[in-house]
Amino acid sequence: MTTSVGTIAQQALRRLGVRVVPLDDSPTLTEMVPVAEIATAALVELGVIASDETPSDTDQALMVDKVASVHAALDAQGVVWWSGDAIPRAFTEEYTKLTAAMAASSFGKSTDPQIVAMLEARVRKGAMVLSSDAKAQEAVQAVHDDLVMRGIARWTSLDIPEPVGNAYEILAADRLAPLFGMQTDPKDAALAMVSIYRFVSLPSSGIPVQAVYF
Repeated sequence: MTTSVGTIAQQALRRLGVRVVPLDDSPTLTEMVPVAEIATAALVELGVIASDETPSDTDQALMVDKVASVHAALDAQGVVWWSGDAIPRAFTEEYTKLTAAMAASSFGKSTDPQIVAMLEARVRKGAMVLSSDAKAQEAVQAVHDDLVMRGIARWTSLDIPEPVGNAYEILAADRLAPLFGMQTDPKDAALAMVSIYRFVSLPSSGIPVQAVYF
């Protein structure tokens, strides 16, 4: 029996406690909110207008520009990959508050730099969740490639033996952990390698054995 890279990737994410709900089942991660809506919400956040008021063209234009600046700042940090035309609904609150913070001085208001850092961190963490499945599969593939390079794995990534699936999961989680600000126990990775070595040493490990005929 074999297991797939995708299956191991999902298991590695579960081990770390990272959500593994498919994006199609998470509207807040896939629904996009227009920048103009974020800009208006930021004006409400600052108290410039009431929630049922329409902003002036000047104020709205200013805030749309501030949303673009917020997005550019996050993009420069490598946090986001979506375009600046619309924002995933899951991050509308963070974008709204970041935009309000960036525009605060324009309306004679102040902001707390620590709040800005916290909001950026929330976007960073959320964006990582959006790409978690792809990152996890890359981690599993990296584990496999490393084992092949060291002459340990003689199977392909398309037919990973099920008995080493758990070890792959642990090693992949070890690679993923720093991306999510987590730490893993080095002993777990060491034990995972031991289990792989033990499997490889078994006659039934799946390593081809050449028969010689006379």
